[in-house]
Amino acid sequence: MKFLILGLFMLGLFLGLSAGPKDDHVYQVISSHPHDVEELKNHTETIHQKGRLWIVRLKENAPKELLEHLRPLRGGEDHYSFVGRLITNKVFKSKPVDYRGLINQLSLENIKNEVYWLSNFETRYAGSDENQLATNGVAKKLESLGYTVKKICYHPEACSLVAEKTGTILNREVIMVMGHIDSVGEYFAGADDNASGVSVILEMARVLKDYNNNKTIRFFISNGEELGLIGSTQYATQLERAKQLKNISLVINMDMVGYNTTGVVELETDPEFEEHAQWMAGVAAKYTKLKTKISLGAYGSDHVPFLQRGVPTVQTIEDWENKNPCYHMECDRPDALNYEYATEVARLNLAAVLLKDNE
Repeated sequence: MKFLILGLFMLGLFLGLSAGPKDDHVYQVISSHPHDVEELKNHTETIHQKGRLWIVRLKENAPKELLEHLRPLRGGEDHYSFVGRLITNKVFKSKPVDYRGLINQLSLENIKNEVYWLSNFETRYAGSDENQLATNGVAKKLESLGYTVKKICYHPEACSLVAEKTGTILNREVIMVMGHIDSVGEYFAGADDNASGVSVILEMARVLKDYNNNKTIRFFISNGEELGLIGSTQYATQLERAKQLKNISLVINMDMVGYNTTGVVELETDPEFEEHAQWMAGVAAKYTKLKTKISLGAYGSDHVPFLQRGVPTVQTIEDWENKNPCYHMECDRPDALNYEYATEVARLNLAAVLLKDNE
């Protein structure tokens, strides 16, 4: 009888595991691929959807395979929000210094020229000859500005770049700005995704080249983002093993910052770092014309490997409700971008770097 009961128990357990998920857990969707989105709509109940934040419950007998596109939300849906609150009084209370002189040196034309230059490579698909040419070109530009540049390669033909300007006082403390250089492989495309982010980095680097920074300023040009966050995961792992992640006070990721018609930028992070996103919303209110939305529940870009390792990280990305209609398509061309908007994002991120450097 004991064996019969045990056998029935094991059979029931097996049947329970082989059926599709049946639970009341709340999940965040972490894929924006059209095929995944369509499949998820058929098997989930939407609880909340705004911008890049999509929270769902699984319907009964949903295919187990869907779980790879979902992230369980710790603490449930109440711990996640999509808000536009601004906290400006706390941000600048003890910081009377105004950095508009430096910020006003940012040039729309420079950003535009860099986007056109990067978009003129036949493809920036990671590992391609053209990707290597683009990466080497960015390295030369950063070196010409006086930055120390090194390559971090996850494959002989696919390298990320690290460019640094060592701090004069707190040189072990690091402020990092990053963006990916690779594209999905469409010919002469990838202007918004993500030539725009790399171009803003190059312009920020130009403005900061003669700035007397207290902390170390680091620019990270990642590769392989479109293939699964390869370069950023490699670098975050490398820093973790070297016990250097604790030295990073803030990471800012730029991915798709060139298309918008509403003047809204999303500040995306995880709930434990909401305060940093709120701080950046305050920076935006003081130094830019941007409106801000805060999206809690990061996914799909190079900020994720750093957030997973406990590093304060915020992604600046165009408003997903007003996202580029040419996302991951051949029509993602430089003539369709809003360079005034990209320059405002540059102002936000440069101001954030300057303020962090003087905390």
